[in-house]
Amino acid sequence: MKFLIELRTATEIASYEGCALALTLATFEHEVQLYLDAPVFGLLMQSKSRLHGMIQSLELYDMPPAWLPEDVFSGWLTGIVSNDLAAQLTLIPEVIDVQDFDQILTF
Repeated sequence: MKFLIELRTATEIASYEGCALALTLATFEHEVQLYLDAPVFGLLMQSKSRLHGMIQSLELYDMPPAWLPEDVFSGWLTGIVSNDLAAQLTLIPEVIDVQDFDQILTF
């Protein structure tokens, strides 16, 4: 199955659970795309947060970089996050066909 998992809350436990689910699904060879909305960035910027470490490990799970909204991605990330974290983040595509995904989950 192909999943889009959206992390839209600043709540640490909800973001952790959403990301943990994404990594678990990827372990079982599902295609998973993460989307990190603006409220999540406070957690992402904390180098000791679980979310920060989990996003750094997306490549280990053969997952694509997490999508970020354009207003946050443009210029905001440059020089602020470590290179290993920045490598796991990318700008959300301009056009997304939600029918490409079997399930869309929001946390």
